[in-house]
Amino acid sequence: MNDQLTFEELRAYQSGRLSGPARHRVERLLLENPFYADALAGLEAMQQTASDVANGSMTEQIADLRNTLHQRIHESANRKRLWPLWIATTTAAILFMLAMAIYFIFFAPKYPVKPKPITPSKTTVFQPKSASSIDQQAIIYRAA
Repeated sequence: MNDQLTFEELRAYQSGRLSGPARHRVERLLLENPFYADALAGLEAMQQTASDVANGSMTEQIADLRNTLHQRIHESANRKRLWPLWIATTTAAILFMLAMAIYFIFFAPKYPVKPKPITPSKTTVFQPKSASSIDQQAIIYRAA
C-alpha cells in the first residue's frame, strides 16, 4: 500500500477532486502522520497568502521559494564561513603526516628482515668394513 502523499494529491484533496477511496486514503494518512497534516495546513496558508498578495499560480510561487532558498544557501557559503573548514582539514593532514613520521622513525623495523638461508642437506658416504664385490660401492645416505 502506498503510504506517501504527493503535493498534487494534497491539492486535489483540498479542492475536493478526489474519489471516495482516494479521499479516504488521504484522510487516513493525514490522521496517522502529523507531517502530512502540517503540510496540508501550510498549503492552505500558502494559498490564502497567495490569493491575498497576487493571483499568480502555485507553481510559480514554489519556483520563487526554491530560487530564494538557493540564493540564501549560496550567500551563506562564503569564504569567511568556509575558513574554519580549511583550517581543520590542514591541521588533520599535518597531524597525520607527523604521526606517520614518528612511526617510521621510532617504531618501524630499522633493517628489513632477511629470510633464513636454506642450508642444503648434508650427504655422507658410508663404506662398509666387509668388502665384497657388491658392498664395495659407496652407499650415500641423506641426513635430514
